[in-house]
Amino acid sequence: MTWTVQPTAPSRSLRPLTFDRANRGRPVNSLFPLFRLPVEVLQDVASYIPSLDLETLAFLDRDCRQLARSVQFSNVRLTYNDASLGLVETLLAEMQARNGSVQALGLCIRHLTIELGTPSLTEARLTRYPNLTDLHKWLPAPKRAQDAFLGALATILSCSLPNLQSLNWQSRIVISAELMQSITMSNARHVSINRATFNSNLDVFDFYSSPSWPIESLVLNVEWMISNSENISSVTNIMTDMLRAASPTLQSLSWKGMRLPLYLSFGRETLNFPRLRALHLEAVPMADFSILSSFLSSSNRITSLEVSSSDRNTSDFLAHRGHLEALESFSWIHQHTAVDEDIIFFLEANCQLRSLSIAQSLPPTTIDTRILPVVKLSYLRLTSLHLVWDAIAVPENSLFVIGSLHQLRRLWLSAGNQLGWCTNWKIEHDVMLHSLRSLAQLESLTFSRDSYAVNGHPLLDSSIEKYYFNAVFPRNINFQNYLTPDERALLEKAIGLANYIDMSFEQARSLQSRLMKAAWERWHQQRMLKLAELYANAFAHLSWCYMGQYSMKLDRTDSGTYAIAETPFRENIRPPYPLH
Repeated sequence: MTWTVQPTAPSRSLRPLTFDRANRGRPVNSLFPLFRLPVEVLQDVASYIPSLDLETLAFLDRDCRQLARSVQFSNVRLTYNDASLGLVETLLAEMQARNGSVQALGLCIRHLTIELGTPSLTEARLTRYPNLTDLHKWLPAPKRAQDAFLGALATILSCSLPNLQSLNWQSRIVISAELMQSITMSNARHVSINRATFNSNLDVFDFYSSPSWPIESLVLNVEWMISNSENISSVTNIMTDMLRAASPTLQSLSWKGMRLPLYLSFGRETLNFPRLRALHLEAVPMADFSILSSFLSSSNRITSLEVSSSDRNTSDFLAHRGHLEALESFSWIHQHTAVDEDIIFFLEANCQLRSLSIAQSLPPTTIDTRILPVVKLSYLRLTSLHLVWDAIAVPENSLFVIGSLHQLRRLWLSAGNQLGWCTNWKIEHDVMLHSLRSLAQLESLTFSRDSYAVNGHPLLDSSIEKYYFNAVFPRNINFQNYLTPDERALLEKAIGLANYIDMSFEQARSLQSRLMKAAWERWHQQRMLKLAELYANAFAHLSWCYMGQYSMKLDRTDSGTYAIAETPFRENIRPPYPLH
């Protein structure tokens, strides 16, 4: 029997386990032709078998079933639904088998995402799952059903997933010490904990030994339960112990805002992160220089740094840190105080950067007099640049300076209001094309928060700020030209051009409004595709661009260059977003 839990074809980054490992090294007895392939080739081929064919394959024989499982369960998402409960029940049963199943399902799980919404488990539901019920019997009311499920997860993470590579926690629940210990004891080398809540008395590691958490990447974005002032120091201790345990092997860390009324410090202890290369610190309140000194010491070799200077200590440290020899990419996310000058000192000391991203809106004078002169004169290796103007227009002289950076391959520009639905940067594409024409190496181009003028009907609001919100057509455009034949026929019925008595006046108006919006989206997308093709004709190496809230790839053929929208709907990207 095979389970289907969020069936998806694994991407190249989520490759299934090779069959020899999924089958515990046992010889293959199946005569199915696929098993004649080398195991590495079989791994790639199996990833492209459609899900329905995998289900059929699983019924042929034991080896085929395990091959199908290795793909079906390579990437699993657990919720409170019945399929997830059934999978947890199966994994518990495999653990209790005395001789251990050679073809265990738990062997195949490499990537696990846990998304638990509002608890919907009841004791009645658990009665269908004997192993879960056994856990439930000994738990106190009233949360026995949910606690039994979480207890089962802790057991499974600790003992049942020997080939787990990544764990992605996306659940707004309080993580108990037992559950956190199971996460640290799991075989996952890439751990992401988002939206969870930590208790300030969380006891994870044995502090009297040498705690070890051999992970390679960690994303930490959690809230904390603090009942009194005595718990505040516990938070710092817990974070220090977690990072100390991971420090020997950690290669990538993303530590996001703590949402706490306290400032953090490593105290007198200096942690060493010898393998850390990518560091993302967003709104982590610093009590002193101790945390940043540990991460950015002269012995460490950070190549990618993303930081928000949400407090004075962070900006002061960067201003005095000086040159970081290995640093190649720097992203200034945002700041809440007037610390522009401190960050500029850091930029002036690190002219070796290949990528510079400043997502913080800066006044045009700051960009023109402090940022661009340094970039033009000293950033000789820069290939990626991201700037945001705190103005409703990008000065043309700034664009000409950027256009003189001939080595640029990736460029991201934005201006105006950066939050909400109101977009007030009226982008001038003819000026952009003229000013940037010398960027012969440009491969990707991003314009975010751009808006457009429309000569619409005088009774309609065609303002720049409400371009996407009001979706007004130009006066010379008939929106029906952007409807499908079926939609036009339905519209004719709705507005009374044919006998149709099954629709009220309110329903007809609502339908007309929805069809007009759908037609506007098609018109807008076509407009952006044509603009993208203009840029492609101007920049011979351009392969990707984003404008008008559409990401588009550029396909160059013998007959011409064509822009293709990567997504069917508009997406409003926000920093931090990697330069493509």
